Amino acid sequence: MAQRTRSIDISVREARHKIFNKLCSAYRRSGQDPDFGLRADDIIGELAIPRNVFAEALDGFADVKGELIVEMFERNGERYIRLGETSKYNCSD
Repeated sequence: MAQRTRSIDISVREARHKIFNKLCSAYRRSGQDPDFGLRADDIIGELAIPRNVFAEALDGFADVKGELIVEMFERNGERYIRLGETSKYNCSD
């Protein structure tokens, strides 16, 4: 059981890195548009992250102060994710 738990933890950690890197790249390409966001379903498919791992990865995106590193929002009935305000500074050129 310990081995399975460790595998899931590693998968979630890897998913967080992939998601954050994808969001940073897209944010820079957007010209640092404050309304920037990517469809969650597109990221799940493009990065080949299982939905349960994706959900756990998003839950772990809170910094020490409780601010969101990555946040989910809804627009026109679609779920999107974007960088939180504090994260945008880490993605600047």
